[in-house]
Amino acid sequence: MKPSSSEVFHLQPTIVEPTIMVHEPHERSESSPAVSSITKTHYNASRRNKYKNRNKKKQIRAECLRLTCSFCNEVLETFDEETLSLCLISLSTFVHREPTMAAPLLFRILTSVARFVDSPQYPWHDTNIFVPGNSRSAAKQLIRVTLHQMSACSIALQLFDSKIENINSFWPTVSFSLMDFTELNPVALVQVLFEDIMETWPQKLGRIMHNLAAYVVTLPIDACLSNWGTVINLMESFFRRYHNLLVGDSNSRPAVTTELKSTVILMIHVMRVQNFATFKSSVSLVEAYSKWLTEVLHDCRVDLRDLLAICTSCNRALIRERDKQLLTRAIVNELIQSIKFKYELVESNYLTIVEFILQDFGEEISADFDQFNTGASEAIRPFLSDILEFIADLHVLSKLKKQTNSDRMGGDLKAGLAEVVALEMSRPSLRDSRPVMRFIPWLMSPPNVTQAVPGAFADSVTNVRILSWLLLGALHASHSCLPVPIDCSNNMADYIHFVLAGFADQSKVDSEHHSFPHISTHNLSSHSHTNNNNPNISQQSLQQSVVHMSALFHAFHLCQLWTVYCEKISTGGDDTSSKAIDKILDFWSRVTPAILQLLAHSKVLADMVNLHFVNTMQALQQCNSSILCQLYPMWQPILTAYHSQIPSQLRMKLDACENQPTIERQPLSPWLKKVRYKISQIELQTSAASPFYNV
Repeated sequence: MKPSSSEVFHLQPTIVEPTIMVHEPHERSESSPAVSSITKTHYNASRRNKYKNRNKKKQIRAECLRLTCSFCNEVLETFDEETLSLCLISLSTFVHREPTMAAPLLFRILTSVARFVDSPQYPWHDTNIFVPGNSRSAAKQLIRVTLHQMSACSIALQLFDSKIENINSFWPTVSFSLMDFTELNPVALVQVLFEDIMETWPQKLGRIMHNLAAYVVTLPIDACLSNWGTVINLMESFFRRYHNLLVGDSNSRPAVTTELKSTVILMIHVMRVQNFATFKSSVSLVEAYSKWLTEVLHDCRVDLRDLLAICTSCNRALIRERDKQLLTRAIVNELIQSIKFKYELVESNYLTIVEFILQDFGEEISADFDQFNTGASEAIRPFLSDILEFIADLHVLSKLKKQTNSDRMGGDLKAGLAEVVALEMSRPSLRDSRPVMRFIPWLMSPPNVTQAVPGAFADSVTNVRILSWLLLGALHASHSCLPVPIDCSNNMADYIHFVLAGFADQSKVDSEHHSFPHISTHNLSSHSHTNNNNPNISQQSLQQSVVHMSALFHAFHLCQLWTVYCEKISTGGDDTSSKAIDKILDFWSRVTPAILQLLAHSKVLADMVNLHFVNTMQALQQCNSSILCQLYPMWQPILTAYHSQIPSQLRMKLDACENQPTIERQPLSPWLKKVRYKISQIELQTSAASPFYNV
């Protein structure tokens, strides 16, 4: 019987099963066999193409999903609030009554409902006010009731271990839905997650920690404090167990390439919780995380921004001074242990930790970084003697090259650590000779040429190398850095004089034993080949020859660096600056006679020294040295020794130096980078006892 119009008016539309309408590509025509045949062929081809490209979204089957009214069969395109709420209540009832049947659809249900909550339709949807009949309130209730009902069934672990497409909207929606739910607040969900992890440790934690990092930033830091206390206890146990797995059997060592950044975000937010230091396990959590973090540095690349952020958060969250630097001390100690070759870090982490320390000294690492208070400059002070030993060791670059397969990283690391020492020596409270007496006391007592003891030459070459690295570090600093007072200029010149004199004496010894034949710098490679085929030359004598050859390089590099260092001081405008130029002139007036004495030994040494000297002139020209013109008259006898005129090969370099136009002062960084690379290559070749040097 057909209902009356008044009855139809009061009936509400109901949602029926979806009707799938499959549209055929063409309708078959019985009246036209030819058209029917063509249509059939086209249809079969379409079906074959469909199965061939089933994974392509652009070639899916043409299907239409329609919801129709059960009375008038009209397509339903919009729904009122009451209908949507009833749908959500029915879905929630289904999950509550039949959890076994709902389990396969549970992830799709939660993500779909969360997407509905994240799309407000009315102004009051953005508030936490409960509106009767509001579909969004019903959707929130479905999420919270489902999570609470399934919390004992490891739903938190499964949900956080799932791939979520809209991660930046899903987790804020979940947190928003649980915010005013007393049975399961947002922090309690994290508690349930860690309880599930500790009960059933998953094989991979990458996706779990990634989702947790996205969720934890949405949690309140000034509410649910009792739950936060439990979470902190569970996190301590979690990181201690995770650390034990990392240091355990190497065959079962889990991969942690994706967890590092996620745990940094997690710890930063947890340490921002109100009154974090008052929790019982706050310090224990930081200690457990510091052990895990330092272990992860052996396998994962860490970003400087992450180190700065987490150490700054630790410094602000804890109260006692000893606890404030827990993470900073752990990171710095890991660097010291690595340069002692007790551990091996990822290649990029060496320089990242050095930049982390320099940033706390106030150095401008990058324009993108603000000033962070990490306490790294204080944490590194007990290890400065270890750093100086690392800089002085001739063989550390070879070891680092074997570890990292890079011939530049070792030099960059030495320069960065030298800058750390230089900044510590030039602290405002130590602007006198006390840092020199503490760190490099041998500078105040240079050796005497006439009273040299055995081994003094090798020790002097080592000291010259240390001074070169310290000056490199000081010149790299963006602020005023004066580790060596300019009053030590005479002592610096005495070291150069001793090394040059020892180089001449050692050349005589090598020439008498035929381990160092009369060669020029241009055929050093052939000298290497000759020595390798000469059975009369022992490996020890060859190594001594190489070490003594490197002394000339280090001496002239120190002359270049000291000149540029003093000129940089002369631009300061204080009393020390006014004396800097006089100190440079006095320095070269003491070094030049030592160079002339070296030239007097043989024509071979004269050619070698002249080549080094022209390189020094070119370096000062590149740095736009202001005193270069004042030194030309003093240097003219050096270039013409053993020659009525300057040799052609030196004349070309000298002409290029003299004809270079005067330009404005350029940054020192490019030139310092070249010098740093040259010194590191000399140390690498000296360590390998190779007599080939590229001047």
